[in-house]
Amino acid sequence: MSGRLLIWGYGRVGSAITKQVLLQRSINASILALFDSVHVISSKTKPQNIDGLEWQNRDHLIADSRLIISPGDVILLTVSDSQIAQCAARLDVHGITVVHCSGATPLPLLSHADTAVFYPLQTFASDVTVNWSDVPVFTESSSEQVNVNLQRLADSLGVLHCQALSYASRQYLHLAGVFANNFTVAMAGIAHDILASNDLPTAWIQPILTQTAMNLGSDKPWGKLTGPAKRGDLKTQENHIYLLDDQQNLQALYKLMSEYIQAKNKTA
Repeated sequence: MSGRLLIWGYGRVGSAITKQVLLQRSINASILALFDSVHVISSKTKPQNIDGLEWQNRDHLIADSRLIISPGDVILLTVSDSQIAQCAARLDVHGITVVHCSGATPLPLLSHADTAVFYPLQTFASDVTVNWSDVPVFTESSSEQVNVNLQRLADSLGVLHCQALSYASRQYLHLAGVFANNFTVAMAGIAHDILASNDLPTAWIQPILTQTAMNLGSDKPWGKLTGPAKRGDLKTQENHIYLLDDQQNLQALYKLMSEYIQAKNKTA
């Protein structure tokens, strides 16, 4: 055993990682040897019925990091991207490994602490359990020695797929993830809003969303595309644009997406 795992932040990512690490430690004795103990650093109140977890007050760390951290610690930052640099700077101590989970943030540049990136390409929701053995994780480190700590972290989560990736490439991976997940979910949200605002059951859209999700798993998603823009059905598109006449933002979005699909279809 060599040091503790401290998870700074208890939002969607932080809580998902914490719960998985604790689960792994409870069912696999060999996982216990990877870290002496697991801690969360947060301003939130510790949730009830969570065993095997030490809870640290974030304000104490901000006041004096020496009150909480010690050599050998691996500190995983699961804070928002805008907070990573500031949080990392408070942890710039010899013998510490500071790791963040962002796909859109470079490797922190610290004078004393080792640094690394541990980016899981996955979306996290409070009501969904993640199967970590299926999650690809992309890493970057300030030295080869830090890779040992990254592997310890991966093993603690049950991650099977780790790959080193530079920030130059990782930011494009993150961009692709935004299109694949965030924008796709937003489109589903728009579909729900259109139905709800016209007194139609939102459940009606669920079967097509389910099939769409299956189509997204294809290695050739453009080949799965259907609809009026794909077919060049201008009459239907014009009618849709008319129906959105009182929602200028959605109307503009509809036109932009339709034009993009039509241009893409011409070059396919």
